[in-house]
Order: sequence, then structure tokens, then C-alpha cells
Amino acid sequence: MNQAKLKPEEIQAYREAFDYYDWNKSGTIPTKELQYAMRRAGQNPTDVEVQDLINNIDDGSGTMDFEDFLQVMKEKVREFDIEIHFKDTFRVFSKDQEGCIPADELKFVLNHLPGKINHKEIEDMIETVDRNGDGRISYSEFRVMMGGFPLIIPNDPVMQMKIAEKVSTIKRSEI
Repeated sequence: MNQAKLKPEEIQAYREAFDYYDWNKSGTIPTKELQYAMRRAGQNPTDVEVQDLINNIDDGSGTMDFEDFLQVMKEKVREFDIEIHFKDTFRVFSKDQEGCIPADELKFVLNHLPGKINHKEIEDMIETVDRNGDGRISYSEFRVMMGGFPLIIPNDPVMQMKIAEKVSTIKRSEI
């Protein structure tokens, strides 16, 4: 595996986290210890994220070596870097006090990009991304537009409506 993108001190920290769970000094750790090793290395993955990572790297042995662990950590660091990129890019466009991008501002920028995007495509994109139809793009909506996974924001009126509908459906089915 290419370790060029990791700094020596990062590799050392990851080695220490890995070695802590390599109880028998075999050069491998049980995949069930991955979440603990990642947390020791400074990450805080969810159970679902860890299971996805295990599904991608487990060869059926139920263990992973240090190279596999480095690959996992590089992927998590890359995800973090992408989140920073999303936030920095959002800040460039978000000029209002409420932390949103006016749809008109986004239309203006998209109209002046080198690649030709027609007005219909821009309107469709904004209509798709602006989930609550307020004419402003929130950070969560922006992430989705940039290809990120959606965030669930409790104050999102659309999400609140969907949650209320789900609760109502559940209550009706219990009667």
C-alpha cells in the first residue's frame, strides 16, 4: 500500500493503536477490535461505518494486518478531508448571517462557470437541492449537491414533517 500521503508521526500513532490490540503480537488484530483501535488512533466511527469497513477488507479470516489498518485509517482521514473541503467551499458562497447560500447567488456563479450549464439544468439542480423550497441552500443541502451524504438536521422543516408522518403512521398501526 502507498503510505506516501501519511506523515511518519501519523503512521507511528496508527502503529501504536494497532499494536495495543495485537494481543499475541502476531501482526494482526481481530476485526471485532477495529472500532476500538480506530478510536485509540483518534477516529470515532459509528458501528455501521466499522461494519462497512470490515466487509470491505475482511478476507474471511476475521483478522486484519497493519497494512489493512493503515488503509482504513487513510480512508477515514480522506473522508474528514472531504468534509473540510465541503465546509470551506460553502463558506466562500455563504455571505448571509444565517449560514445559507441564496439560490440566486448560486445561479449567478453556475451561469459564469467555464463549462456551459443551461438555465434549465441550473433550475433543476437548485429545485432538487433546495429541499425546503426557501430559495436558500443550507449546508446540508450544499453537501448533497457536492456529492456528500445528506445530513439529518433536526430543524429541517421537511425532515420534521417526514418524522411527524412516520410517527403518525406508527401510532395508527398500534391502534
